[in-house]
Formats: sequence, structure tokens, C-alpha cells
Amino acid sequence: MTRWTSGAIGRVLFQLLVFAIFVFLLAAPSIVVYYSFSPTVALHFPPEGFTWRWYLNVLDQPRLLNGVWQSGLIAGLATILALLLGVPTAYALTRGTMRGRRTLETFFLSPLILPGLVLAIGILMFIVAIVQPLVDITLVGSLPPLLAAHLIVTVPWVIRTVMSSLNTTDVAIEEAARGLGASPLQVFWLVTLPSIKPGIVAGALFAFIVSFGNFALSLFFASGRVTTLPVAIFEYVDRFQDPTVAAISTIVIGLTMILVFLGDRFAKIWN
Repeated sequence: MTRWTSGAIGRVLFQLLVFAIFVFLLAAPSIVVYYSFSPTVALHFPPEGFTWRWYLNVLDQPRLLNGVWQSGLIAGLATILALLLGVPTAYALTRGTMRGRRTLETFFLSPLILPGLVLAIGILMFIVAIVQPLVDITLVGSLPPLLAAHLIVTVPWVIRTVMSSLNTTDVAIEEAARGLGASPLQVFWLVTLPSIKPGIVAGALFAFIVSFGNFALSLFFASGRVTTLPVAIFEYVDRFQDPTVAAISTIVIGLTMILVFLGDRFAKIWN
């Protein structure tokens, strides 16, 4: 007869806890996928059938399709700009010798802990009260302020992931390159940048996903011309109650999984 020690019981309980957390995290997207194939508007269990009707209905919703395109465009631009701004910032915060680095780090990462609604209201008030009178152009509802708002929430993700990679990189390699006569730019481009590829790829993935699915900021700056997918879904749910939203959400879930898989494979190949 096997005797259960305290260590064995602890491991079993920990495994059960991890399993329960996975079930909890996967419950919501699993229900969305399940509902997207429902033949009826009401959700039933066990299922009463299987249909592709709601996926075909997505093709008849130009607002949703345009939202996918707009979200992809904004997320792509935000990711590129976030990398251009975040990678040098992370390098300066990690390798720099300036005073107050920790204060600056806290400032740059603060959007990660602030509610999206608070950020949206602050950015909106800043644009309407300060920026818009200076340029004498109506900015709210156009692409530039929406993209700027998305940068505020995507740059911190890049900074955080790149800083983690820089903190685990051997500084002696960079010092050896400088000792061999390489300039600071050459050291960064030829030595540092290749060594932090996983952090850059992870930051890009986080930035794209966060921007693509952001609702609070997009709701304040969206318009008839510029509407992201989360806002389009919100408008659709306000008018209709059917699994079409579940269908488009399932498509987004699938695309996100493919993106994460390709990003992981790309990081491994690049490395």
C-alpha cells in the first residue's frame, strides 16, 4: 500500500490547482467557439446541431469586416512604432547610467496598471483641450489620435519584454565587442539586437494582440470612418442577438493562435 507523504499530496494539489486554472481560462473562449456553431440563436447544451450559417453571415456584415481590416491596420502600425520607440527605450533604461532610471521605468510602464477608461478619458481631454486648438483640425474620430492612444498601451509591453531579455544577456559580450573597436551603434546592431530577439518577438506579439483587441481606447476615438473590430462587435451586439459575434470572435481566436505559433517558430529560427 502506497503511503501518501505531505510532499506527494502537495504535488497532487498543485497539479489540480493548475488544471483548474487552465479550465477556468479556457472556459470562456470554448463557449464562444461552441456557440458559433449553434443552429439556433439561443445557447443549448447538449448541442442541437451544427451549422456554418453564422460564419457565412459574417461575410454579409461590412461593418465587422471593415473592423477586422481597421484593427489589423492599426495594430500593425502600432506594433511597428512601438518597436521603434520601445527597444531603444528599454536599452537606455537597462544599459544607461543616467540618474532616475527606476523612476523613468515606472513612468513608462505605468499604462500597464492604469485602467483603460482612465487613459482614454485623459488622452481625449488632452487632444480636445490642447492639441486640437493648436492644429485647428478636428482630430477626434481620425486615425492619428487612435494610433497614438494605442501606442500608449503597446509601448510598455515592448519595453517590459525587451528589458527582460536585456537583463538576461551577458554584458561581457558587448564589452568584448567594444574592446575590439566596434562603435556603440555597431555593438547594438550586431551584438545586442541579435541576443534579444526573443524579447523583441514577444513584445511585438503582445503589442499587436493588445492593440487589436483594445476596446476602451478605441471606443472613445472611433468614428464612422475609423472603427476597430471591438467597437464594431459592440455596435452589432447592441442591435442583434445572434451567434454572428461568436463566429467572428472564433475567427479572431484562430488567427491569434496562428500568430502566436508563427511568432514562436520565427523566434526559434531567428535564434
